[in-house]
Amino acid sequence: MESDKLPEIHGLSEVVEPHFAGARLVNYRTSRLTQPGDNYGSVLLAVLAQLQRSDGELFEEQLVAKIPPTDPKYWQFFQPERTCLTENAVYKVLAPTLAVLQEEAGIPAEQQFKGFSRYYGSRVSLDPNSSKVDQNAVLVLENLRSSGYVSGQRLRAYDLPHTLLALRYMAEFHALPLALRLLKPKLFQEEVQPFFEKFDWHAAAPEWKTVMKAETLEDIRRATNNDSQLVSRVKELSDKFFEFLAAAPDRPNGPFTSIIHCDFWINNLLFLYEPAGTPIALKIIDFQTAQYDSVVHDIISFLLSSVDTAILETHFEHMLEVYYEAFVCCLRRVGADSEDHTFKKFREEVKRVAYIQVPHAIFMTRFILADSQSVSEAEEVRQLSDVLKNPGSERISRKLSQILSLAQKFDILY
Repeated sequence: MESDKLPEIHGLSEVVEPHFAGARLVNYRTSRLTQPGDNYGSVLLAVLAQLQRSDGELFEEQLVAKIPPTDPKYWQFFQPERTCLTENAVYKVLAPTLAVLQEEAGIPAEQQFKGFSRYYGSRVSLDPNSSKVDQNAVLVLENLRSSGYVSGQRLRAYDLPHTLLALRYMAEFHALPLALRLLKPKLFQEEVQPFFEKFDWHAAAPEWKTVMKAETLEDIRRATNNDSQLVSRVKELSDKFFEFLAAAPDRPNGPFTSIIHCDFWINNLLFLYEPAGTPIALKIIDFQTAQYDSVVHDIISFLLSSVDTAILETHFEHMLEVYYEAFVCCLRRVGADSEDHTFKKFREEVKRVAYIQVPHAIFMTRFILADSQSVSEAEEVRQLSDVLKNPGSERISRKLSQILSLAQKFDILY
């Protein structure tokens, strides 16, 4: 049923059938959903599933199966034993809990948050008694492309309409777990938060971290004509960023602390468009590194990494205002007290946190602006190494220079 070059999914029927109201999985075939190099932390397969209802009627569903990386080096770097559990929890625990919260607040179904993909089951192992993630782990979701959603292009930064829509969805994604924490603290602390504890997603591969830091400084030297002050500051910020990742998991319950995505950028957003081309809805994907922390981490890393520089330079304050208004509006809609969430406190939080995400955006630039090339599955590990070690292109140098310029202008570099 599958190409010899694709990983095999054992026992798929046991995963998906409980989500099809008694229908039976008759047959399926898979194909690669993304090109090698477009998604490093997992393997994404498009699944065309043929199912049969209890009355004998056949129908098809287009799904996506997400499985851990097959290469041990990738496994070490991306830590599926933690990231798979977190992403599964988004769909099994967080999304339905937030849906109940909105229903109890009297929000009609059509007006509830729609940023999650539809969930069709998951497992961590073929052993039903195991809680340890292994190579047979799988997460099955709707195929958003079959529903008209379009993924972003790494080399095409977002314009203003895409950015503002993304910020509104991000704000709701942040505000709803915070509202849950405020309205149902026991439920949040015992049933939701444990899946999103802070973790260092570079700890298992320190050699990669060393390479990233060294090569990034070389990029910055080229991008700034070896400006010693900026190079020194980026080195300092890089150290602070990795210290932040490795810090103790205890996070204060501040007014802008919630469950955050931690990887909110072009590749992880899919938009739905009107016939005229205006983006009207989006889905957020890839929650593998979701954690409990300040919402500002998502905001700044997204803006610096994924938004057109000229647009960001002109509309930065407006973007923060749009996010904030959507955030507070969402809190109020579900009945949470927003008195402690003033715009002044929000701007103070931006100032407190934003600088940590400058090096994150800088690190991501190599991945976002890497040259597209066709590689075989056997070459994927080598390609990741190449992205980290090869000299940055002129395009990358230009983007890094822009990030530093914007960070200075918006007073988030120091």
